Amino acid sequence: MKLSDFPLFADENIFREIVDFLRAEHFDVRFVREQGLEGSKDINLIAIANNEGRVIITQDNDFGQIVFTQSIDFVGIIYLRPGHFPPNKHIHTIKAILETNPDLVPPFILTAENKEDRIRIKVRNAHPGPSK
Repeated sequence: MKLSDFPLFADENIFREIVDFLRAEHFDVRFVREQGLEGSKDINLIAIANNEGRVIITQDNDFGQIVFTQSIDFVGIIYLRPGHFPPNKHIHTIKAILETNPDLVPPFILTAENKEDRIRIKVRNAHPGPSK
């Protein structure tokens, strides 16, 4: 599957400009801030996204830690690094993801790191939770 095959769930730390850009690219985006979910626990947001078949897009690495340490089911996580860049920097990063168009098999974590305008994209297919 490709990223465009998935609906997205934008965390509250994602700028409105990024959500608008994704919608202009024809993504179905549910935005935490539009849903009145600001301040919700990450574990609850993961459950909502999973129940709706959505990939979380965030600047917060806590989501990845939670799915692995607490055996939480999830579809996917897009982690934009470093966090707290201006929206145009993250949009540039997202454009690079779309141009690369990686194959994605749920559950997955896609990390996109923008360092001095050099973007490194890493996809990790994941199975949540510790080995049993």
